[in-house]
Amino acid sequence: MNRGKGAASSKTETEDEGINGTGIAAAIGAVAGAALLAWGIGSALFSSPEPDAGKTMKAPGRDYRIPRADFERDPKSYFKDLRK
Repeated sequence: MNRGKGAASSKTETEDEGINGTGIAAAIGAVAGAALLAWGIGSALFSSPEPDAGKTMKAPGRDYRIPRADFERDPKSYFKDLRK
């Protein structure tokens, strides 16, 4: 579209409006960096201090899963409670 600048104008309409690929890429990078930073801080604050807290195993004699650490801590009491 010609806005009265003449045919010799080298700027495109997107450059006239201030939109360019570098600015958009920088904004996307900044948003991605902020999201990554927030995820890292959140996982550091809310993670379990016990390294194997998430490991589970199939409960012997049952059809569900139990925390592996609980079973390994005292398997004798697990089997004693199983028979009650």
